[in-house]
Amino acid sequence: MKPQKQTKIEHLFKRNYRVYCLLSYSYVAQWDIAEDIVQDVFVRLLSKQDNVILLNINAYVWRAIKNNSLKFISRNRKNETLDENCLSIPLPEEPLIEESNRALILQESINNLPPGCKSVFELCALDGHKYYSAADHLGISVNTVKTQMKKAYKIIRHDLKNYYLIVLFFLEN
Repeated sequence: MKPQKQTKIEHLFKRNYRVYCLLSYSYVAQWDIAEDIVQDVFVRLLSKQDNVILLNINAYVWRAIKNNSLKFISRNRKNETLDENCLSIPLPEEPLIEESNRALILQESINNLPPGCKSVFELCALDGHKYYSAADHLGISVNTVKTQMKKAYKIIRHDLKNYYLIVLFFLEN
């Protein structure tokens, strides 16, 4: 009679094998490698000692497959040779958005920040003040400055996300 742990793992393997392979394939883009990674994870899981108890075995397997796929990619990236074509990015003949338009987009994003967030951002990012100096100048705590800066960067990143997606789209074509 098989131990309960082994039958549970076998059932999980048989039921979700294809899904796990698809997860690994989404990283490594080679089906045979993805299958090997999934099988390696399950072999290691079965060879673990019985005194190790996993509360959520499915989450453990999912994370292990993801991590092993990423390790495979990083190991193979070291072995790849650089092609001359990958070193140059073809740029369009004319600039997509002029430098002044980029500055306008950034300035508009900064102007749309909430008032407190904007003043902290201008002091720290634009004027070059240290956080403690900005906190002293505005009469707030350093942690408030950090929070406001984090909020400002998040808002600006969101506003500029569409701009960079447009630039990347045109660079690829």
